[in-house]
Amino acid sequence: PFSGSAMNSGRQNVLDNQYTVKYIRLSQEDAKSDSLSIENQRLLLDRHIFESNMCNHNILELVDNGYTGTNFERPAVQELLDLVRAGKVGCILVKDFSRFGRNTIETGYFIERVFPLYRVRFISVDDGFDSFALDGDTGGIDVAFKFLVNEQYSRDLSVKIRTARREKALRGEDVSKNGVFGYTLDKSRKMVIDPKAAEAIKLIFEMYADKKSTADIAERLYRDGHPSPAVWKKYKRTLTEKAEFHCVWKTGVILSILKDEQYTGVYIAGKTKTVEIGSRARAQVAEEDWIRIPDHHEAIISRELFDTVQERFRVRGESLRKQSPNAPKRCADSAAIPLKGKVGCGHCGHAMEIINSKNTDFRCNFTLPAPDAKCHKLRIPNSELEKVVMENIKQQAEMVVASMGANPPQNPAVSEHEAMIENLQIERQRLYESVVLGDISREEYKVQKSAVDAELARAQQMLGVIRVQYDKRESNTTAVDAARKVLKEESLIRELVSMLIDKILIYPDKRVEIMWKLAGFADCSP
Repeated sequence: PFSGSAMNSGRQNVLDNQYTVKYIRLSQEDAKSDSLSIENQRLLLDRHIFESNMCNHNILELVDNGYTGTNFERPAVQELLDLVRAGKVGCILVKDFSRFGRNTIETGYFIERVFPLYRVRFISVDDGFDSFALDGDTGGIDVAFKFLVNEQYSRDLSVKIRTARREKALRGEDVSKNGVFGYTLDKSRKMVIDPKAAEAIKLIFEMYADKKSTADIAERLYRDGHPSPAVWKKYKRTLTEKAEFHCVWKTGVILSILKDEQYTGVYIAGKTKTVEIGSRARAQVAEEDWIRIPDHHEAIISRELFDTVQERFRVRGESLRKQSPNAPKRCADSAAIPLKGKVGCGHCGHAMEIINSKNTDFRCNFTLPAPDAKCHKLRIPNSELEKVVMENIKQQAEMVVASMGANPPQNPAVSEHEAMIENLQIERQRLYESVVLGDISREEYKVQKSAVDAELARAQQMLGVIRVQYDKRESNTTAVDAARKVLKEESLIRELVSMLIDKILIYPDKRVEIMWKLAGFADCSP
């Protein structure tokens, strides 16, 4: 993937279709240090690029802001690794090893195994590490020791943060991000009743204690205009949801409120814990190990009302265990439906659920509490939907074969343009060396470099066009192969749905919109 040879300065040339990537990471704790700020990391890397004569490289900057370095579950680093696997990266620059990662094993694996495999140069500026200068060596005991120090620092910091949060919780200081619905947090993060939200809380508990169903409660909340918790948290900001759905409450939200003892004035924390240091995954903590502080804040409901609700849960739980033994069979039948997980409501945007009654239907349950919503009780029989989808798939397949089947992809002159770009880049480098050595004046350098840059830009543009055309032809070939396979099928099967369909939207006017996975099918849509 590299062109030319190494210069005397130890610098490595890369093709113009490869990136020299500046990777910057800042965790929440790192933000407290000015030296680790994104701007300071950027200045450090830019200075190194300038001093190393890498300014003519195709520079790309990727930033992970607010992510820990103990794992690689970061969007920018994942994008970087995808580019590496695609052969589009020639060099990676970081401030120090800890910016790329603090996990000894994973970080070492990428630097010592993956990057050399793809011939990617890795530079850690502060550590004085340059994989190209080491010529295949891994840096020895110094690098390994730095990895261990970085990992230990991160683990120690995580333990300190977790301990500090627990100490705050034991003192009754709310450590959650948004607090509990029904309360607001004052400047000292003490829980204070939010009157408007508290009205909804009281209504939910009183109706459920009066033996009303969660469906009845959701309808009443909608009718009385109580915003759902998710909407209420955004109340002081610009609301992002459609106004029609502000007061639609989901059953799961109502049930979670009914089971929350904090509405009686008891502060509860520590219900979950981090599975592993550096991981975002959480695990449930046994109830006896929760942090509980009675009479911590003003209660919204009485203890008697809360206990009444919990007793009703217990009684209903006993009756649910006596349900018909056919329930598991119905669940098994729904799992065999080819379109399961693909059908959504085109009006409210929520997934449509499978309802097993006399006939298997897809139904929009989100707006059941909202009788005035356009998609209220919107449903479509599964058999009818499968028929419509299969007819569309067959029609699309015939069109794909007819329009693309006779045009197999041809290999464009990619290598010819890559060679042209490589020669132009070498010429640009030669000009730079000439002006540095004094063989030509700066005015001559500017004129000649401008002409080379213009020609290089045209060559790069043409190469991009050729690649887009070829990628489209390859995509069309995939679509044709899929279409021919479809035409052999007599009925809709899960394999076809997974291969061809991204999503199916059902609208209140019974219109069905299919969103295709394969570009060839989408291009042939009528």
